[in-house]
Amino acid sequence: MKKLLFTLLLSIFPLISFAQNSDSLKLGKSNREFFIKGDQKFKFSEYKKVFTNPEALNYMKKANTNSTVSQIFGAIGGGFIGFGLAKQILRTKTAYHNGVAYKVKDKSGWGLVGIGAGFVGIGIPFAISSGKNLKKAIDTQNQNPEGGEAKTASYRLDITGNSIGLSYNF
Repeated sequence: MKKLLFTLLLSIFPLISFAQNSDSLKLGKSNREFFIKGDQKFKFSEYKKVFTNPEALNYMKKANTNSTVSQIFGAIGGGFIGFGLAKQILRTKTAYHNGVAYKVKDKSGWGLVGIGAGFVGIGIPFAISSGKNLKKAIDTQNQNPEGGEAKTASYRLDITGNSIGLSYNF
């Protein structure tokens, strides 16, 4: 009888311990599973399905906008850097003077690299802000998933005139 109860207890324990799913939201490792909520995985474009809290949804919209702006500045900057480096590597051009051909070094490539670095530098703060807003959105959603007021229990000491009271609010 003891062996039977012990075997039954050991077989039920994994079911109880692994059957618990939390509704907390966390980040995934790729764009296909960007948000993970319990067993469900959502893409980044499905953030309106994931966030039910209006404040968290507002943070997520800011993160999306900042991410888009940072990607635009990064792409423009990368294009300028790539074009400037290619122009600097292939910097000799042929010039003709009185019918004689000679090679002239062109120094305009570093200017384009500098302009590209400036665009990338402008995009970096937007990317950082996007990450911070994304973390705020997830934290806000996990703290208050329903979107209403958070229910917390508190004690309060009430002193009025010549009486003292202790109130418990939940």
